[in-house]
Amino acid sequence: MDPIAIVMMIVMCGLIWGGLLASLLHLMKHPDETSGVLGTEPEPGDPRYVRTGED
Repeated sequence: MDPIAIVMMIVMCGLIWGGLLASLLHLMKHPDETSGVLGTEPEPGDPRYVRTGED
């Protein structure tokens, strides 16, 4: 492999692993349990939001 290819491979691997590390750190600071209000959406079977053939 050419030296430039090795350098680019190292840079891209660092970018991928850095993104993974950043996402893990963000998830540790903002866990899913606190990222939104749960239970405010209507139920999937709510008649107001179910399509019928009358539309």
